[in-house]
Amino acid sequence: MNLQNQLLIAMPNIDDDYFFRSVVFICEHSEKGTMGLVLNQPTDLSIAEMVAKLNFMMSSERVYPSDYVVAGGPVSVERGFILHTPVLQQFLHSYKVSDHLQLTTSADVIDTFGTANAPEKFLVGLGCASWTPGQLEQEITENMWLVMPADERIIFDLPYEERWAEAQKLLGFNSYHLVEKAGYC
Repeated sequence: MNLQNQLLIAMPNIDDDYFFRSVVFICEHSEKGTMGLVLNQPTDLSIAEMVAKLNFMMSSERVYPSDYVVAGGPVSVERGFILHTPVLQQFLHSYKVSDHLQLTTSADVIDTFGTANAPEKFLVGLGCASWTPGQLEQEITENMWLVMPADERIIFDLPYEERWAEAQKLLGFNSYHLVEKAGYC
């Protein structure tokens, strides 16, 4: 099963503080392992503050989104990961996830923010989530994650606190319909 360009929806029984009620977009899935970004854990750092801290030329004419940088995962927390819609400009370190989404790890994409060259939609994350080969597949068989096709509305448009519940609704249920364990009477 290829999980790239899919969403993982954490089951209510995940007791890990980092992944509790999380939604993760899978950026890469191969025989080397899996990498994704948690979509619904905003930090207290706005994108405008991040741009200022990175010392980019901040023009007063640029308008930066009021969105926050998300905590993309517990791995490589010092690195930035920008998930975005495609643009004509090529960035130094970009990876095509699908026809509609790219992942860029180089700062040149940030320099386009607030300009006409910026991606139409983007999500900025610090850190990522990763799994060793076979680990995520095992977690799925252990009923830790639900899997669904990527949905750009969940990735970019919904408020962070609504993404987990909305992903479940798109699958046709609410979390209170789920049970942690199944058995026989």
